Amino acid sequence: MSLASKIVLALFIFLYIDSCKSDNLVLGSSTNAQLAYATNVKLGSIPFTVRTKNVFYSENRVIKAISAVDLNNKKSKAKVTAGGIGSTFTNIQLKSERGEELNYQIQIFV
Repeated sequence: MSLASKIVLALFIFLYIDSCKSDNLVLGSSTNAQLAYATNVKLGSIPFTVRTKNVFYSENRVIKAISAVDLNNKKSKAKVTAGGIGSTFTNIQLKSERGEELNYQIQIFV
């Protein structure tokens, strides 16, 4: 195999791996924890628009783990903007890529 074909093959492998990248949010440990909240968040795509959704959770028990899994495996982002692990509340902000939909599964363990 020539050097040029090795470079092209490596480039295709890199682009494939990069296209499968998703940003899942996993904080804390769900070991010995109880599932307190679970929801699926789905927002359709709008051309040239970034879709944003805030998920709020509040209860009188301390949060031990948070999981936000991108079911589409796109490059959308999830981040905790308030509260979180060790708190009794949290706000999780979900943000899509421009022109893409949001499809997340949110789980909170106490």
